[in-house]
Amino acid sequence: MGELEGRVAIVTGSTRGLGRGIAERFAAEGARVVVHGRDAAMCAAVAAELPGAIGVAGDIGAAGFADELIDTAVQQLGRLDIVVNNAGVAIDNFITGVTDERWAATLSTNLTGPFSVLRAAVRVMKGGGGGAVLNVISWAGERGNVGQAAYAASKAGLHALTLTGAKELGKFGIRVNSLSPAVPTDMGAQMDEKLQKISASRRPLKMQGLIADVAEGALFLVSDRSRFITGDVLHVDGGLHLN
Repeated sequence: MGELEGRVAIVTGSTRGLGRGIAERFAAEGARVVVHGRDAAMCAAVAAELPGAIGVAGDIGAAGFADELIDTAVQQLGRLDIVVNNAGVAIDNFITGVTDERWAATLSTNLTGPFSVLRAAVRVMKGGGGGAVLNVISWAGERGNVGQAAYAASKAGLHALTLTGAKELGKFGIRVNSLSPAVPTDMGAQMDEKLQKISASRRPLKMQGLIADVAEGALFLVSDRSRFITGDVLHVDGGLHLN
């Protein structure tokens, strides 16, 4: 029996990168996973590789999509136990270079979307005896980072949502935590190369982290091993957040 046997998990942004790694790890532990992404064909392809998984495509920040995502999970898989708000974008620049459009697009995907998913999921989890919600944040949201004004602001807001959710929802048996990773991904590669090197030089652990390390952290935070943990943040970043 896997740690997540019989449970249903939604992982947003799970057709590649961190999200896919988390989805695959959950499936290996027995969870039936809802694979999400913008591209329907990619969702279907990834879901086909995971036992019992389904794919749901759509823009996480679009009005009404969160309800559609949650409803589809419950209708097709019968329940909802775990939500990982992982979908995110980093279309960013220095403060003076952030356009209104970039600001709105970043917050729509990184903050408004996760809030809408959490709100919709709570309605189901309250009736199901509880659940676990995991918001994927960033050290940039905790410390700020040059060239990432919109991204850092959105991730700071997402962690604030974690804290508020933990305080409001604990009485329903719903745990809400944050995961703050810093390992190589496609999205991370979009950051200016000079900034990437600066970040790496600040990391106390000089070994390179892997997506698998992040997936293990996610598994811990949604499993019964962390049943008495809520409103917390787990850094899987080699100590980068210390700087």
